[in-house]
Amino acid sequence: MNDITPTQALIDECQRQSENSAYTSTSFIIWLRCLRWVRATCLVAPVVFGALATWKIVAQTSPVWAAVFALLATVIPPAYRASKVDKAIEDYETLAGEFTNLRDRFRQAATIASQRPFPEFQAEASPYLDRLEKARRRALAPPEWCFWLARRKHNAGHYQHDYDEQNRLSEG
Repeated sequence: MNDITPTQALIDECQRQSENSAYTSTSFIIWLRCLRWVRATCLVAPVVFGALATWKIVAQTSPVWAAVFALLATVIPPAYRASKVDKAIEDYETLAGEFTNLRDRFRQAATIASQRPFPEFQAEASPYLDRLEKARRRALAPPEWCFWLARRKHNAGHYQHDYDEQNRLSEG
């Protein structure tokens, strides 16, 4: 026999979705850091390689290296544009923000709105579930290692609130 109340079931679901949103947003932020590094590298590298290719010392002492640098300076920009890194950065920024926001909305629904009668609680949580469904329509998939790093950061306490820690210490 299942003794769980509808309120408790919705609290549990809000807590789960808060946790899922936290891991997702953190994974996206970790991947964003990598994408931004790729962007910076792809914007600076052609300039550096072009300078090295035209540097007289390199051209005179090692024409092969000069040719390699010239090739890299000309290949990187179109490869970067074709990879659509800027669009990926924009997409991950948008959804990282949305999942961060949903993390907090679900947590607030579970801790605050759940104190109200169930119909009011359900009415408050329902739009967050709709937003979550909408956010998940865009299937962004950072590498698996981003999720594991995100999980490790959360489990290590990187995202615990100082307020909550102080209250636990004062209660104990």
